[in-house]
Amino acid sequence: MATQLSSQLAGKVALVTGSASGIGKDIAETYAQAGAAVGIADLNFAGAQATADAINAAGGKAIAIEMDVTSEEAVQAGTQKLIEAFGRYDILVSNAGIQIIDPIATMPYSNWKKMLDIHLNGAFLTTQAALKHMYAQTEPSTVIYMGSIHSHLASPLKAPYVTAYTHCWAWHEPWQEKGPPLA
Repeated sequence: MATQLSSQLAGKVALVTGSASGIGKDIAETYAQAGAAVGIADLNFAGAQATADAINAAGGKAIAIEMDVTSEEAVQAGTQKLIEAFGRYDILVSNAGIQIIDPIATMPYSNWKKMLDIHLNGAFLTTQAALKHMYAQTEPSTVIYMGSIHSHLASPLKAPYVTAYTHCWAWHEPWQEKGPPLA
């Protein structure tokens, strides 16, 4: 685990999408090390299970959740699995994503739609599912959208990625106005 978390997360429950590998896996391991129970949500269920097993073997608490963030049913089912396992939902890390590098002039429309479906619609679906539980709790909750520098800077080869994250930032404030404060 390369990342170190300075605050303790004991008693908190987190769901991290795209956490079977890469940055998402590091986030999940770090949160578990800091005391959070973690849902390892990923399309790659075998990888999610391996990550959850490693966290549990190290003394943490984790479950593997097979989740396609573009499927409302899969997101709802995965969220329910998290609640059934740990009884609450405090932190969403919307990290699932892919990268398609292609100039907009030649990018197939199917690639544009795929990028927006995973990055933007996936963030919407996981946020919507999380907020139903977070609003019902009295303690502050947190929603984190992961993105690179290209979330803020235009790139001629990453137009759908930039578009998706610009929209995530644009709509995150309105839903913060309802329910308990989001930390």
